[in-house]
Amino acid sequence: MISRKALLCGVHYAPIYNLSFWGEDRHFSIRAAALGFTLYVDTHYPAFHVYRDSDLPDAAAYMQHTGADPDLNKEVPPQPPQSDPSLPGSRLFSPVLVSRGRDQPSLTLTMVLKNEGERYLRQALMRHREYIHQAVIIDDGSTDNTVEVCLEVLKGIPLRLIVNEHSMFHNEIELRKRQWQALTEVQPEWILNLDADEWFEPCFAKELPKMLRQSVYDVFCFRLYDMWSNSHYREDECWRSHHYYRPFLVRYRPDFHYEWKETAQHCGRYPANILDLPHQLSSVRLQHYGWAKPEDRLNKLRRYQSLDPEARYGWRAQYESILDEAPTLIEWSES
Repeated sequence: MISRKALLCGVHYAPIYNLSFWGEDRHFSIRAAALGFTLYVDTHYPAFHVYRDSDLPDAAAYMQHTGADPDLNKEVPPQPPQSDPSLPGSRLFSPVLVSRGRDQPSLTLTMVLKNEGERYLRQALMRHREYIHQAVIIDDGSTDNTVEVCLEVLKGIPLRLIVNEHSMFHNEIELRKRQWQALTEVQPEWILNLDADEWFEPCFAKELPKMLRQSVYDVFCFRLYDMWSNSHYREDECWRSHHYYRPFLVRYRPDFHYEWKETAQHCGRYPANILDLPHQLSSVRLQHYGWAKPEDRLNKLRRYQSLDPEARYGWRAQYESILDEAPTLIEWSES
């Protein structure tokens, strides 16, 4: 609802000539704040944001799934927002808004998760919540408490959580495209795409503001270290990911034509042409704990044997080396 007073004072959606932000809602919000008006959500239900007419079908589905009563004259006692993670294929709706009064662009964390609740997810999210402004997460058919961990640890941070009734990971390209679509819907500024068992060394939090504020580079690439225990990472001819820089932090450019690697497995977290954007290499290191426990290594090997038995999308020698009894390990040291 927009008050008559606000309209008479000049609050509207037209672009502000000296701002390059994409999205008419951002120009509306900036203009309203500059004129002294407060923006807020007043609802008894989790907020569903309608930006354009094309969003209306999803709004109708949301009303049906949540049981929201459109009768606004009916008195309802205030209750905290609730979402039903057991609803097949449903989305857990929460407001995903850019905060005002911040001295740097917003950072959106995104993850694809499945049965991560009892592994490293809580530890990872606790680290990330220190510097993110919102999150877009897909739960890909978890049967554990993954959803509950996300809602608990990210409480107070705008979260859009998509729950898949059935896993889509057997066709990863479609899963990643769905993740990307969900990201574009929240109009992100910067995107941090990580797995549930990955986090940066402590100096990342200090370096991050400079990365987000600069205007030269749209992509930052980092070295990922495959941890083989809590204290050592693996280093041999099949395990050299830390010798290469890969994109994890990306500024979203809505006018850029993104192209994907159309493969069922190992299609990449980001579109294949993401490095066509101006990019920079960062000295900050990223730790990956997905291989740190023997049981995790065995489970991953079995998954690859099931999803990629002919090693069409991955590296056969690496698959076969996963269970090596005496790999070369190097002790991790903080920089």
